[in-house]
Amino acid sequence: MPTRASSLFVLLLALFGSVPSNAQSINLGRGELPLTVPDNYDANIATPLIVLLHGFGSNGPVQDAYLGFSVVANANGFLLISPTGKHNPMGTSFWNATPACCDYYASGVDDIGYIIGLIDAIKANYNVDERRVYLVGHSNGGFMSYQVAYNHSSTIAAIVSLAGASHNEARTAPVSPVHVLQIHGDNDGTILYGGGYLLGSPYPGGLTSVVTWAGYNGCSTGSRQGPSRDLVANLGGNETSSRIFDSDCKTGGSAELWTMVDGVHVPDVSATFAQQVVDWLYAHTKSEWPAPYNGVTPDPSFALEYNNIASFHIADETIYACLRIYSGGVPGSIGGISEYDIGFGIVSVEQGILRVSNSRPFNTGKARNENNELPTCSGIFETTTNTYTDIIQAGAQILRVSFGLTDAANLEFTLLSVTELFKQ
Repeated sequence: MPTRASSLFVLLLALFGSVPSNAQSINLGRGELPLTVPDNYDANIATPLIVLLHGFGSNGPVQDAYLGFSVVANANGFLLISPTGKHNPMGTSFWNATPACCDYYASGVDDIGYIIGLIDAIKANYNVDERRVYLVGHSNGGFMSYQVAYNHSSTIAAIVSLAGASHNEARTAPVSPVHVLQIHGDNDGTILYGGGYLLGSPYPGGLTSVVTWAGYNGCSTGSRQGPSRDLVANLGGNETSSRIFDSDCKTGGSAELWTMVDGVHVPDVSATFAQQVVDWLYAHTKSEWPAPYNGVTPDPSFALEYNNIASFHIADETIYACLRIYSGGVPGSIGGISEYDIGFGIVSVEQGILRVSNSRPFNTGKARNENNELPTCSGIFETTTNTYTDIIQAGAQILRVSFGLTDAANLEFTLLSVTELFKQ
């Protein structure tokens, strides 16, 4: 097999070197900002980062004292920074997020660039987990979180907006999907739950913000009910309902609304509020893969010889396959690895052309399927002929396919044959 073709199966490893851990503050021209570093920080282990953004007129330390994220940083092992925005001519701190909130004196300050600069500075001094960079914002900070995520979607894994809102104008989807959680009280008299105006500029309501981002993330329009929660200390029981948009989303994206019934703009948050938010964040990473291993369990009525077959993910426009390496009809390996997960992007439906977009070793965590079985690989790559054969589930159809490597430089495969399979 040609050397370039072999690279199809070589997993690109990100090499993390040791980084210094003595810096405890960051200064990008707006003064020293304390950085919370967990006691168990290890420069050899990628660590999540949470950026906490305050509301209009508040500041970083006050915001953290209110929500309590530094209190749970050690137990959860994340880095935390809580910056303070610029002050307007009235001496009020703010973030320049959207026309509605909150650069009311038209300073034009680049707060998006400032926040991304903080993230980059922390990355330069600490081993930050690229898949778990998060924003949490209250009110004006929630507005700001949406805008940083929109403009730097490849950097931000997920955001949580408490009593904030997204932008009101129509926009195209950001480059990458981002998980979004909007937490909002339906009795909020400052940033209205159903949307409203601030100094004549409109902002969307909680549900509209979430639906907008569900659309950006390619999710289907239907939602499901999630668990109820206790987020507010002075409201009885589990006062918060949840609505989740996570069906058919692009990999790495979803949207969710937690509604605090009778909740106000500055709720008396429960003792577990910060931990519940961190738990949600940790469950929503920036991922290039939809699952721990590629493939789906086929309907047993098809009587296939494999318990795991490739699948076509509509939102990602990608075939997620698992391939075994063969050479001359004998099991082999490339780079010492015999089974790989491969992501095939669709280059041309009309010409039947796929291009490799990603690769990794197959199921290194030994995950089991819903039947408690170790999954097998239905795909085969034969190195002597440069052919890829597989069984793929595409919607309700199951197809047996064969592709040939036709462009080794760009790792492109062209369809040779396809046969629909039917239930036995």
